[in-house]
Amino acid sequence: MKPALISFALFLLPLFSFAQDGYVYNGRPQREETSTLSVFSENGQSFYLILNGVNQNAVPQSKIRVEGLPQFGNDIEIAFADRNIPRIHKKVNIADPVDGKAVNMTLKIIMVRDGAWLRFVKCTEVEHNYRAAQDEYVMTYGRPAQTVPAHNDVIDYGQPGPGIGPTAMDLNSFNEAKKTIAAANFDDTRLSTAKAIINSNYFKTNQVIELCKLFSFDDGKLEVAKAAYAHVIDPANYFKLGNVFSFDSNKQALNDFISGQGH
Repeated sequence: MKPALISFALFLLPLFSFAQDGYVYNGRPQREETSTLSVFSENGQSFYLILNGVNQNAVPQSKIRVEGLPQFGNDIEIAFADRNIPRIHKKVNIADPVDGKAVNMTLKIIMVRDGAWLRFVKCTEVEHNYRAAQDEYVMTYGRPAQTVPAHNDVIDYGQPGPGIGPTAMDLNSFNEAKKTIAAANFDDTRLSTAKAIINSNYFKTNQVIELCKLFSFDDGKLEVAKAAYAHVIDPANYFKLGNVFSFDSNKQALNDFISGQGH
């Protein structure tokens, strides 16, 4: 098949046909399978995967696998942690269009001069007992379930619904966030990753302290503390941040920053 036809087949034509009537899981027969979508960024850009209007990952990732997907009419949107990269939007049937059987579809994000594209990689039979790679974020469709904001130019998936106060990141999501930040090899990359996560979530003061401790020098800690101040649910406890700094000058710099915010 020619390359042009392969791309066309991604959304219109069947790539494989899997004639399965069901499978056995944990000793029990399953009547119906669900599809799986794997998306990864070719150049390692972190992103949010939004399926059918629901954000799938609270922390930006570069490789995501979502299981338990509806097999037809999935609305896929990619929102990058780097807001300078335009979002990608596409509607895909993640199923064999001949018999409607579940499939595992893999797509990759490639960077081009004017933004980013979503390209087809492969379509295979759904794997049971799948073992994820160490750098792969795997989840079940809809969890965590956080509604996408109405305005496309705003990425704030930590913002709760009307009438409900902000809630800090849950323990699992926060631990994933720390791992993502700590995995960066350079301080500049670590700091930019931390700020991207901070801008999309809410925290407790004690969580901000833990984020600051991921940085060896006061300069990085101060940048994190400043960025996170508008995203804490308990600002009255923010004085505790003073203990993470080695020099009084940086403690004073944070105090001056907070005073400048009108608090």
